[in-house]
Amino acid sequence: MNLQSRRSPTYLVIADGIRGQIDSRGLAPGDRLPTERELVEEFGVARMTVRHALDVLQMEGLIERRRGRTGGTFVRSAPPVVELTRMEGVLPQLRQLGMTVGCEVHRAMTVPAENSVAEALRIDPGAPVFRIVRVHSVEGTPMVIEKTHFPEERVPGLLDADLSGHMYELLGSRWNLRPVHKAETIIPGVASAWEQEVLGITGNQPLLRICRNTTTGDGVPLEHAVGVLRSDVARIRVVTGVPVGG
Repeated sequence: MNLQSRRSPTYLVIADGIRGQIDSRGLAPGDRLPTERELVEEFGVARMTVRHALDVLQMEGLIERRRGRTGGTFVRSAPPVVELTRMEGVLPQLRQLGMTVGCEVHRAMTVPAENSVAEALRIDPGAPVFRIVRVHSVEGTPMVIEKTHFPEERVPGLLDADLSGHMYELLGSRWNLRPVHKAETIIPGVASAWEQEVLGITGNQPLLRICRNTTTGDGVPLEHAVGVLRSDVARIRVVTGVPVGG
């Protein structure tokens, strides 16, 4: 690893050098990087500079830091690419890629609709809605925190059902409700203290907040959800139009 240029901040030059080794397969998935102390000695910089460089690579999903006696900094496999425009969502796509996807229900309750929720669902403020907070993991790593609201009048008895599976399959099989249209807004952000704890990340690791509204075939709002997605676990692709020959 050589510092080839002083035009960019030193931590970016270090990050570029390590990234280049990963791209060229000089460092393969699973390989351990030198320790922070070793990198400090190699580059002749402060430890904080090395940490900034590693932060950049971690945000890009190229490395992961593990704690404990067998811990360290390791090269990760390339994050999977998922399409945001597909109706079934991100997690079923990861299952199709052969990855293990888990779900833990953190909260499930009936609450009065806040103004923003009521507006999205086109119901009166204060009307009862089901609020479900779930944490989805991929290969054992927490990936998404999802807070979803459903109008109580459209899905009576929802809280009595098994909420750990695919929600759209449950809505279709039990209430014959299937979303046919969704609109999603993506907003970059930082994690709250609780989100950091649940997702196992630091406060400087960026997140994607994905606000989703779905409607059924009759045009009635069915769901309002906000998902908090770790940006290093998967890469998002948006596809528009029909491919040539499709």
